[in-house]
Amino acid sequence: MTKFKVGELIKRKTIINRPKGYCVVVDKQGDNYILYNNSLKCMQQVAIPVINGLYTSVVDDGG
Repeated sequence: MTKFKVGELIKRKTIINRPKGYCVVVDKQGDNYILYNNSLKCMQQVAIPVINGLYTSVVDDGG
């Protein structure tokens, strides 16, 4: 199941209050997302279930 759309900004879920990892979904190829990892400044290919479980959408609250 694809949860995120190409171009969407996503962030790593955290349990404790610490900096989150941000990525942009660049593409979807087969069972993988292609992400641009803003922290590492690189492209990564990651399985869709992994991203769906560990990441959430960044929502602009208008503030």
